[in-house]
Amino acid sequence: MLTSIEFYHTVKNHFFERLQKELPVEYKYHSLEHTEDVIQQAELIGKAESLNEHQMGVVLTAALFHDAGFIIQRKNHEQISCNIFLEYADEHALSKEIKRDVMRCIHATEIPQSPSSKMENVLCDADLDYLGRNDFEEIAELLYEELLSCKEVDSIAQWDKIQVQFLGNHKYHTAYSIKNRKDKLQENLEVIKARVLARHE
Repeated sequence: MLTSIEFYHTVKNHFFERLQKELPVEYKYHSLEHTEDVIQQAELIGKAESLNEHQMGVVLTAALFHDAGFIIQRKNHEQISCNIFLEYADEHALSKEIKRDVMRCIHATEIPQSPSSKMENVLCDADLDYLGRNDFEEIAELLYEELLSCKEVDSIAQWDKIQVQFLGNHKYHTAYSIKNRKDKLQENLEVIKARVLARHE
């Protein structure tokens, strides 16, 4: 029976190929690059939070599959992500414990985030790490383009209002992210607020 980290390394490259081929091209944000970024941040935050090997394997596996559902549909994609993960998990005879932990992590990323364990905290912070980074604007632009093409927003003005609310409500969960991302998130929020105000002057 594979450990969580062995399973992650076994399926990673194959699943990257699936995301590359099967995600709709108009998904500019929910792309292979986003999944790679979340994995990278999960590893960084996980190390800072002293996750053990099992926990790290669970978090990296959850990061790999957390947006898998977008291959099929946008609505309830977290549950579909879990179903896709389970196909791979059953094929490799993963333990019930690993399956449970990975699915809990994936479900915790649903907005509004609801983590209730150290592993879930790490994945949630990795998923929205970009909110408190210098490349926030360019990544947010990709999400705007995706939402526009999927008819979920219709203007930049509407998008900025959504972002003000979203960033204003967001809280990081790990000590690492609070220390390294919270202040920049606030700066990014102020920039958008200023843009919204300028439109009304």
